[in-house]
Amino acid sequence: MIRVLSAVLTASICFSQPVFVATALAEDHDDHSHHEGEVDGVRTVHAWARATTGKTAFVFVDIENASDRDIAITGGESEIASSVELVGFQLKDGEPDYVALPPVPIKAGTEMTLTPDGLALRLNGLSMPLVQGEEHEIEIEFDFGHIEMFFQVEASDARHHSHVGHQH
Repeated sequence: MIRVLSAVLTASICFSQPVFVATALAEDHDDHSHHEGEVDGVRTVHAWARATTGKTAFVFVDIENASDRDIAITGGESEIASSVELVGFQLKDGEPDYVALPPVPIKAGTEMTLTPDGLALRLNGLSMPLVQGEEHEIEIEFDFGHIEMFFQVEASDARHHSHVGHQH
């Protein structure tokens, strides 16, 4: 299968810096298209979460807005969670905390990366543990609609997507 390999610059927290995308084509024998999603020039890729036995988890993902319009991420849905909300990381009294956020804009031609110490999608009320190596479906919601994809469960102490077995 042919897949696109992307090298992108991470947008600053204000998400106003343009991103220049360099692509190259590579052949691969595994189809990992369910690890990415795209609708009308908006692409989601490398979604992941940490393994947990708790009732809450966080999904992190790269979002590329190659469209000619500004968009906003609003939240999500997943069959394994009672709700999925957009949250932002903060330190509260020296302790890590995530707070619910209103829709966050992503300017045309830029990228946003949801990361452990930044923005994330919080899965509330998990119906099952997240086990390293598993995959689960998520719908990431935007002001124009949603993008369906799968997220990979990484180690409980992971700081980034492992890219094991695939690259996009």
